Order: sequence, then structure tokens, then C-alpha cells
Amino acid sequence: MGRQMHGGRRSLAVVVAVVIAGGFTAGCGDNGGQQSSGGSKATNGAVTLTWSMWASGTEDRDAWQKVADEVTKKYPNIKITLETSPFNDYFTKLGTRLAGGSAPCIVSMQSLRTGGYVNGMLPLDELIKKNSLDTGDFDASIMAGLASGGKQYALPYDVGSLIVTYNKDLFKAAGVPAPKVGWSMADFEATAKKLTTGGKYGFVAYPIDLPMFSMILSQTGAEPVDAAGKLTLTSEPMKTGFQWYADLVAKAGVAPKLPGVDNNFPDTQFLNGNVAMQVNGPWAVLSLKQQAKFDVGLATIPAGPDGSKTYSAGSGFGISQSCPYPDEAFKAISVMTSADVLGQLATIGRAYPARKSVQNKWYENAFEGAKEVLDAANASATPFRATAGWDQVSKLLAQYGVPVFNGQGTAASVLDQVQQQAPA
Repeated sequence: MGRQMHGGRRSLAVVVAVVIAGGFTAGCGDNGGQQSSGGSKATNGAVTLTWSMWASGTEDRDAWQKVADEVTKKYPNIKITLETSPFNDYFTKLGTRLAGGSAPCIVSMQSLRTGGYVNGMLPLDELIKKNSLDTGDFDASIMAGLASGGKQYALPYDVGSLIVTYNKDLFKAAGVPAPKVGWSMADFEATAKKLTTGGKYGFVAYPIDLPMFSMILSQTGAEPVDAAGKLTLTSEPMKTGFQWYADLVAKAGVAPKLPGVDNNFPDTQFLNGNVAMQVNGPWAVLSLKQQAKFDVGLATIPAGPDGSKTYSAGSGFGISQSCPYPDEAFKAISVMTSADVLGQLATIGRAYPARKSVQNKWYENAFEGAKEVLDAANASATPFRATAGWDQVSKLLAQYGVPVFNGQGTAASVLDQVQQQAPA
């Protein structure tokens, strides 16, 4: 996400592979200890590991710091140094660090982007076997999402289906009934139109992968990637769906014009009360509870001709190939994805757990009606398939898609461009 970096059209994976082929180096620290970009080891054997994670604010960072602290509580000889950056910057920075041999030991990874970064990450299969880690409690779809080429590259902490979050206060002010599970696209469009009044808008639309493609999937059934992992942006149903979504801004006027490439735009518009509805995931509940100055409701993605459809995705923790302490790093991520820790994250609303045994804990502190909505969303969800170069696809969609949302150009021309320029 963010601004596109062409770099001679070579994919990040190729760049990373070249660096890895040349080898990584680790320097020596003072006092007889050893130090590298991923961590350090003291003369007494205590290890400090660097962990890189995205965070949307203080509450988010505090939640992750508690996760880091749990590692040290379990293993006093392992300490975690947490580094955070906004999600929209995270993967660009990670790619640079992987390519430069300066990656953190513990790498946070999203399922959509796993394939593009595996050349810089350590396959976990041998460590899973060596430590006899039972992975049966993890949701199978997100385990698959964090794997590539038959190898597991990260252990998952969350999985989630895309849903609609809405501003209950704006609904009440406009006298519009709240959406119910199973509502239709016709209901959605009529609702968005009624809520577009007094300088406020019914919805926020932006060319960003998971929210946009979930709506298109429900509306036309089109998917951006086929079962073989090939990009399929130029199908007629996809062009029709993309144009419909863009026209919520360009023609229907039920969503605000876009200021440019700004992947934070949907979140800021929703949080500042300018729009009544946004497509989001259960991972947003913590920040919404802390930052929204209004009552928030949840709804399913509206049903198209074949019913309500949505995508699911998730994230997890892996280990960089340059990490000099992979055994300690694996112990750390085993704690970070344990039932106890994922249960804690669920209770505060930060993550819908990837472990099935503690998923009910997410509902304990979620918004009213959350269980009915998320259960319905999960039942209709398809794991999002992505290409190995999906990060670049995402950037191209924003770069070329924004003008179409503002009424300049067509969906067909944009999707043709992205299909042509995206890495194979």
C-alpha cells in the first residue's frame, strides 16, 4: 500500500533473493556479546530479538508490547525489542530491510503479501517439527494463507472476514433503519443515498484490495486472482464490478471524492464522522472502540445476486533468514501465537483469533450484535487469494484507480494497465 516503486519492474522477491544469495553478515558487539540487526546475545546467553510490527496508534502499540512482555515472562532469557510503523509504510520498509540484510528477527506478515517476501524469510516447518508444535488449533485457511510453495512461513495470530462498520449516530440522525444480516446491495445503495445529506456521505469507497474486492465479489462474483494464482483483473465481471464500485463516488455521489493516493483515507473519513459506512475487518474493533466518538455498529457485506459474499484474510509472525537466533525466535512466536496470548488480544478487540479454541473471547468486549454478524460473515467468506507480487498490484490499483473514482477514466483501462504492469 502507498506509493508505487517501480525499480525497473523487478519484483521485491527477486531483489531479496539476490541479496540472500550473496549472504547476510552479522557484526560483533562489545563486552564479548554478539550483535546483529535482528538482535543481540549477551555473554550470559540472554538474547534480545527485534520484532517489527504495524500499529495504528498508542492503543495498538500497547497491545503488542504486552505480547512482547509475555515472551519474556515465559522465557526470561529472551527479550523482545518492538518496532512499529503504520501498516501503509510497513511492507515498503520491510522489503528494504530484507533486501539490505538488516531485517528484524521476528517479521510480521499478512496473508495477502506472504508470497512476495518468502525469499527473505525462514521456512518454519523444521522448527515446528523440532519443537513438536501442534498446529491443529489454528484456522486452516489462515495457515494456508501464510504458506507458500508448500512451506509454512509464519504462525497466524488472527483471521477475519470483511464486514461493514457503520456510524449508528448518523443512521439515527437521518432516521434510517440499521442494516440487518442478509441485507441486499439494493438496500445498501438506497441506505447510502439516504445518508448522503448535510455534507455527510453514506459510504467511503477507495481502490484498496480487501474492502473493494469483497464488495465486488458480492456484487458480481468476480475475483482478482484465480485458483492457479494468476491475476484475472481483465474479466468482464471484474470490470463491471470495479466500475460500479468507483461510480459510488463518481456518479452516485454517495461517497466522497478522493484527494489522491492515501490509503488512510477510508479510516480517517469514518473516524471523523464524515461517512456513515465503511468496509473493514474485526481487527479494527480495538482502534474503533478507542478512537470513534460515536456508537459503532457492524453489518455483513450486502448480498448480491448470489447472496452475501466476502473475503477473509489474516496475519502472523515469521522469522527472517538473517536472524542469527532462529531457535529463540521460534520460541518467541510460539508464545505470541499461544492460546493464552491470542485470547488476551481477542478480549481487547485487537484480533479475531487464529486459534479456534479462543475465538469466542473476541465477542466478550466487541460491539453489540457482533457475534451474529461475524458468524454470518465467516460462513460466507472465501480466503483471499493473492499473487506473489500482490504488494505491487495493490499499489498499482491505488495509483491508477483513484482518478477513476473521481470520474476520470474507466475501470476497463485501469484494470488493463494493472494487469499488464503487475509482476508475473
